[in-house]
Amino acid sequence: MSGLNRNRFQDLKSNRFGSEKNSQQQHVNVKPSQSDLAAARVQQMARDKQQQQALQRSQLTHSTTRPSVKLSNESEDAAPHRLLPVAEARAAIVRMLTNQSACIIVGETGSGKTTQIPQFAWDDVVSKGLCGGDDANVGIVGCTQPRRVAAVSIAKHVAEQRGVALGGEVGYAVRFDDKTSHKTRIKFMTDGILLREIQADPLLQKYSCIILDEAHERTLHGDVLFGLLKDLTRKRQKDLKIVVMSATLNAQHFSSFWRDAPIGVVHGRSYPVTVYHTAEPQADFVEAAISTILQVHCSEPLKENGGGDILCFLTGQEEIEDAKRVLEHRLKELPNDTPDFQVLTLYSAMPYEQQLRVFEASPVGVRKVILATNIAETSITVEGIKYVVDSGVVKAKSFSAKTGMESLAETDVSRAQATQRAGRAGRMSAGKCYRLYTQDAYERMAENTTPEITRSSLNSVILQMKGIGIQDVETFEFMDKPPTAAIRRAEETLFLLGALDRDRSITALGKALTHFPIEPTAAKSILCGKVYGIPREVVGVIAMIATENIYVTSREGKEKADNCRRTFAKPVGDHISYLALFQHYMRLPRDGTHRKDFCDSNSLSHRQMLKMEDTFKQLMAILDTVEVDADWFHGALEAMTLQHRGGTKSHRVDPHARGDDDGSDRKQSSVKHGGGCGGGNASAGGGDFELVRRALCHGFFMNAAYFDTKLQRYRLVIGQQPVHLHPTSALTFQTRRKPSLVIFNNVVETTQRYMKEVTAIHEQWLQDAAPLLYKRIA
Repeated sequence: MSGLNRNRFQDLKSNRFGSEKNSQQQHVNVKPSQSDLAAARVQQMARDKQQQQALQRSQLTHSTTRPSVKLSNESEDAAPHRLLPVAEARAAIVRMLTNQSACIIVGETGSGKTTQIPQFAWDDVVSKGLCGGDDANVGIVGCTQPRRVAAVSIAKHVAEQRGVALGGEVGYAVRFDDKTSHKTRIKFMTDGILLREIQADPLLQKYSCIILDEAHERTLHGDVLFGLLKDLTRKRQKDLKIVVMSATLNAQHFSSFWRDAPIGVVHGRSYPVTVYHTAEPQADFVEAAISTILQVHCSEPLKENGGGDILCFLTGQEEIEDAKRVLEHRLKELPNDTPDFQVLTLYSAMPYEQQLRVFEASPVGVRKVILATNIAETSITVEGIKYVVDSGVVKAKSFSAKTGMESLAETDVSRAQATQRAGRAGRMSAGKCYRLYTQDAYERMAENTTPEITRSSLNSVILQMKGIGIQDVETFEFMDKPPTAAIRRAEETLFLLGALDRDRSITALGKALTHFPIEPTAAKSILCGKVYGIPREVVGVIAMIATENIYVTSREGKEKADNCRRTFAKPVGDHISYLALFQHYMRLPRDGTHRKDFCDSNSLSHRQMLKMEDTFKQLMAILDTVEVDADWFHGALEAMTLQHRGGTKSHRVDPHARGDDDGSDRKQSSVKHGGGCGGGNASAGGGDFELVRRALCHGFFMNAAYFDTKLQRYRLVIGQQPVHLHPTSALTFQTRRKPSLVIFNNVVETTQRYMKEVTAIHEQWLQDAAPLLYKRIA
């Protein structure tokens, strides 16, 4: 392994990203004047006296139809001696913000757009009353980010730049964490937070300027915000500014949506990146990534050329942790004179403090190898990357309007994403990108990322839209309209949930569901739990399944994690198993290290369990404020009668107690849709197990599957697609026959479709939960 196997790659010498110009968009040339540039320098240096001189200058670029400016979105440019490229375009940007109600700013990596433009907006526009509104009612600047980690880290960075305490003039708001006050003037937040604020204040009167950053990611909440804010600018034409920003963007598309808004392009610091493609498709891109990383490390060692770190894009936590283990093992097998490398990981489920490790300098002579998801494409930037290894794959949601199922599956990145990934190698010097796919495959990729709104379940966002008075969703002005079939499927689901009436108007139940920052299906289960008198149990289950990655996935922790799953496994399935684990954990003393010790001994992530606690407390607090009507739940009287007769003896679950029967008596069900499904006595044994599962049925009745005894596998009740139990399900631990009928939380698609969080139920419970649906398909 003394040299890189060049035969595996084709050198596309013409594809050098650092020097490329965007040939697909035309922009008006708007050069800043010399006085503008001088003023910008003086203002920047006045803010930070440690800046002695600019290391680098940039010019505002031009073309032929719209203004353009050069920016960056990075919180990584913390070094006080650097004058960011965006600073020299400050005056031109301010003129654009002052003169336009909406503008588009394309900021290349390293330009400083994310940290600087919110400050420009406050210092030079909003605070000076240049938004056109009443000077006595100056609002604040809000800046949205698609990811929590970006909102928090950028807010901290901007507060440091301005020399203020976080939570004062500069703050942030993300779920479970609000560091703002009445003094806050620049507020960073996730797009979901702003969407919920619109529910309470449809005119967003506290804001004078709203900046939508990382717009190219086209998140579900982001796209809904585009439409709502565009409508809002009609109502607040004179006193609200909208800025749409991205590191890479189909600018003309955004400009057209925002009524031909001007486009500003700010270039960042970038160097040429040589891109290689594999000569043949790779059967196993994880193994190909590991092999490529080792080849690069051995052929271009740090001690020979000053080196550079390696960034590798993979799809998710499990792949990343597996690749880390293999790399660390193979490092030990390399010759003794091979330099060391340090493997770091980066994905959204990681605690924020652990994510920060990738920004720390490695020991002298040790290369950093960072294994990351697409979080490293634009949301955060790590200095020192010289080599990028791109798997060309990302995990993305997909939705079937026919079945109503949303699944998570691996899919190819877009060409725009591939370009962003390659560009990460050209931040500090010329770099190289090794793409683990052929040039033909690259050319077949979609040009841009498919908007999430066109491939997701719309249940939650449509309910929110109904809640703020948008009656006809099909005529709503989306930038890219979701499929009509998906809209109608969501409205049908919400109708079956009782959240909409036959006129597609929101009901009292629907309004109650909008209070919860979770899917309506889960929220209805919580409300039903309150009617049944078991709110803590149902909220505990929902909090557990809403918290990702509660088990540590390291190889050394796998055996302990499996033992923990078996210890708390209940014959009826995963939801009750989670409830047993939840209640055992919550009964442990809060003082000392009892809970942390329990997590460590069972390969549970203590930090994720703390997050679960936050979710539990938030949902319980919301539930306390919501009035619930028992009439919303068909069959509730029967369930409550069961409780009063002693069928539910305790609201506590012994984590080591045996659950009730798994429903394996093979009674053939009458719930059919092209096939039979077993019912079974899943309610035998009584206890809170039954009431919890009944409550879950009232929310997740669309996610039902029956066991096909002829084919010996599960099929969806609606749609008939074959599905399988996930290998980690408590139901896989059983030696008895599979439950005849189950509900599940979601589907993950890899080589097969796997149901996750699966629980045995009774046919009658489905009919109680959705009588209109199950009478129709029976």
